[in-house]
Amino acid sequence: MKTKNHLMLVLSLFFSPAMFAANPSINELNSCLALVDFVNTTLDNFSDHYTLDDMAIVHSGLSAYKNYLKNDVITPKLLSMYGGNEMQAKLMQKLFDRQRATFFKHLSERYSEKKLFTEYAAAINDCSANTRIRPEVAKPLNTALDKMIIMARQIQ
Repeated sequence: MKTKNHLMLVLSLFFSPAMFAANPSINELNSCLALVDFVNTTLDNFSDHYTLDDMAIVHSGLSAYKNYLKNDVITPKLLSMYGGNEMQAKLMQKLFDRQRATFFKHLSERYSEKKLFTEYAAAINDCSANTRIRPEVAKPLNTALDKMIIMARQIQ
């Protein structure tokens, strides 16, 4: 069953139309980063419902993807957009950080435990389809998303 889930996830990523789209915008990437950060942070609210091992798997995968987005995708893209001007790139990143706070507030008002594990896991999967993710990041992220789906089934 686990192999089947992995195969389905890999195939869906491979055949995703978003994969063939142009580079995602910096706004889309920052929205993905904010979503991953929100889910990773909010997950701790449910720590009494799940094993420490399950929580660690999800945190590890989401953290790896968050760091990948921030350090390997967003920061270089900002630097490229501003011709290597680090000061301008940092100013723009501060703007995105402020937007992330608003994004967190809106998501906090609308999430439920089940939604956290189902809809947000699907949205993070969609985000990962928009970037060429490194294998050492993809594996823990896919494992985390699979674990989130399993955790969602425990809620029912």
